Amino acid sequence: MLMCGESSDLELVVKYKDVEARFVGKPDEVIRAFFSFVSKVLPAFDLASELTLTVDLEELLRGVKGLIAFTPEGPIVAVPRERLGGDRNAIILNLVKVYIGYRVGRLEKDSLSMAEIMASIGGKSGTVAARLSELTNMGLVERVGRGEYRVTTFGVKFLLNEALPKIREEIKIERGSEG
Repeated sequence: MLMCGESSDLELVVKYKDVEARFVGKPDEVIRAFFSFVSKVLPAFDLASELTLTVDLEELLRGVKGLIAFTPEGPIVAVPRERLGGDRNAIILNLVKVYIGYRVGRLEKDSLSMAEIMASIGGKSGTVAARLSELTNMGLVERVGRGEYRVTTFGVKFLLNEALPKIREEIKIERGSEG
């Protein structure tokens, strides 16, 4: 947006994604300041945006297809716990289940209580507490209230990049040995 007021100053407002800059002054000063801004700030901003960790919900849904299902009663992990490669994966997958349920509007919250996690994975309280502590220390899970946990963005990425390939391999190996 370019504006020339009654004074002979030029005002230039630049909006790019979440960055906004305003330049006011003589036209040649504004143009110089604008080009300086573009050459210094935007490359750094673009680089910073490339470093931002986000979750592509569509990619996540494709990734968990066959492992998580939506029933009339709510989302479930559709694979037996024994095939998930341990309690950590079982906990993360159950937290991702509610993360997805919340994001697609099927659940009211994106977290589970420790009791809900224990019921979901069938684990003992000491074991579940120890795994939740480990997952929290790793940055994959965060505590959001007294005994309430949710998966972090880093945890979702961990599931997609690290845990899911191992879970899928485990399922493939078990299916191969069944036949």
